[in-house]
Amino acid sequence: MNQSFYTGALGAMNQQTKLNIVSNNIANVNTVGFKPEYGVFSDLIYNEVRNTQGENAAKSGTGTKIDMVKTNLSPTSYQTTGLENDYAIPGEGFFMLQDPVTGEITYSRDGRFQLAKTEDKFYLVNSDGKRVLNMDKEEISYDVKPTSYPEGEEEVEEEEELEEGEHDPHAIGVYTFSTMDGIHSVGDNGFVPSAKNGEPILLENAKVVKGSLENSGTDFALEMTRMMEAQRAYSYALKMVQTSDEVESTINSLR
Repeated sequence: MNQSFYTGALGAMNQQTKLNIVSNNIANVNTVGFKPEYGVFSDLIYNEVRNTQGENAAKSGTGTKIDMVKTNLSPTSYQTTGLENDYAIPGEGFFMLQDPVTGEITYSRDGRFQLAKTEDKFYLVNSDGKRVLNMDKEEISYDVKPTSYPEGEEEVEEEEELEEGEHDPHAIGVYTFSTMDGIHSVGDNGFVPSAKNGEPILLENAKVVKGSLENSGTDFALEMTRMMEAQRAYSYALKMVQTSDEVESTINSLR
């Protein structure tokens, strides 16, 4: 069948993928610490078209495809919530989180944390129950001391004095990588690095703002523009498919 039919169909499928990405960004316009994604397109194989004299006259393309989906990890503004266990990172870096069951490490900019009690300890965890790690890659925990307070209330251990050079075991660690290209989203505001990112690097002087949360990175106006572009391109690609099919049908009817 006509090459233009396949080119148009491929274009429509890729624009649908772009629409899905944009729709997800818009749906998370109010999600804390969300980082928007975008599709990177690449050209497919070009063919040399020869004229009647056998000379190369032009190139005929076979369309484009979404080569990869990248994430815009640029820091965004944050807002004050006043809540004790809310945290925001105003600069670069991630919170390091560990699944207490599997031990899997993930990274996030979402600082909506809370204290979860397990036997005789409180652990600082995110909304999925993953434990927040400190500057020494250890779980942040507090011992619970029995008190004479009314039933149901308990006292969390007081901070201990640190020796010179020691990290506060309750200070949240902020980590980055030598290169950010390759890190990918695993859903629920979580990210995992690839081999090219290397080992996590502790940002010793990173600032963590308590009682605040980072806003979503989605630029609503930009995403609406991208959506309109994708919708128009999708419509043109389908029109190309329809026209190619009509031309093919006409040629077949004349045989």
